[in-house]
Amino acid sequence: MKVFRVKSLLAFIAALSLLTSCGNGETKLEGVLVFHTYTDYNAWDSQLKLLDLKTGKLIILSEKWNVIHAINGHFSPDGKHLTFMGSAKGLTEPDWDVFVSNWDGQKWVEPVNLTGPNGKRDEDPKFNPNNKTVVYKEDGVLATINIDRTNLTYLTIGEAESSMPYFAPNGKDILFERNGEILLLRDGNTKVLSGSSGLKTYYPIGVDDKKFLFTQIQENKHDRIMWGFYNGSEPKPLFFDSEAFDTSDAFPYKDGTEYMFTVSGDSKVPLGGYNLMLVDFKKQTSKNIDDYFGKVNTDLQELGPAWSGTAHFPQRR
Repeated sequence: MKVFRVKSLLAFIAALSLLTSCGNGETKLEGVLVFHTYTDYNAWDSQLKLLDLKTGKLIILSEKWNVIHAINGHFSPDGKHLTFMGSAKGLTEPDWDVFVSNWDGQKWVEPVNLTGPNGKRDEDPKFNPNNKTVVYKEDGVLATINIDRTNLTYLTIGEAESSMPYFAPNGKDILFERNGEILLLRDGNTKVLSGSSGLKTYYPIGVDDKKFLFTQIQENKHDRIMWGFYNGSEPKPLFFDSEAFDTSDAFPYKDGTEYMFTVSGDSKVPLGGYNLMLVDFKKQTSKNIDDYFGKVNTDLQELGPAWSGTAHFPQRR
């Protein structure tokens, strides 16, 4: 009888340890992660999801909104606003526009369409550190607009197509992609920051006043994550990059020194094509995010993670 009780106790402890190792107890991360999931980019079936890193709770945020194919969410620094790209429901043809949803104290409310419908491709929105301005691209031209739909300003008229803008911490300079290079727009002038490799690059994400993240397409066509530097120093790859599969869509947790969220095509994660990963720099690991927060990844594609330490997670649906 005693042996049975001891074995039962040991089994209980083992199960408890497993739950702890798969939960947030291992990382003690906080804040909210927004990302999107779809079957295919051209299927127009994407949904935005929110993950509460403290509790592991996961919700589909956009399922009841009058928006289809919501992707590429990004929080304002104060956590009160969420911008993303999508199309209004009910149109004869989908029309990419930039939207913003506001936190009303209890929930993320029905989004406001900032840019249309206007028959143009309004894409890649990101917040300014001032919490009220969004930068995006309209038919290949960088533009900014306030979340109250005022002060629409075009920044790169007459220039080659410009994409994926991201404000530097000073709220003035803008990182962006053009012709496969990462550039910095400062006082109307541009500077190449993606290095001398000649490889195509995209998706810059500002981190601090010295460095930023971006994705580089290697010679074997697999994506990898790079550190870029505002002073023009040669970019550096990260320890988890691979020549065997794609790694992209990097977004830092806080300042990116401890943790980072990425998207991976590693076949060792047997779910869908692309899945969310959590990088632990102290342990030098890159693991399936499910190992920490339960079932987050699915048989669909999980993409575009963006973290906020100030955004709210709805307590009721």
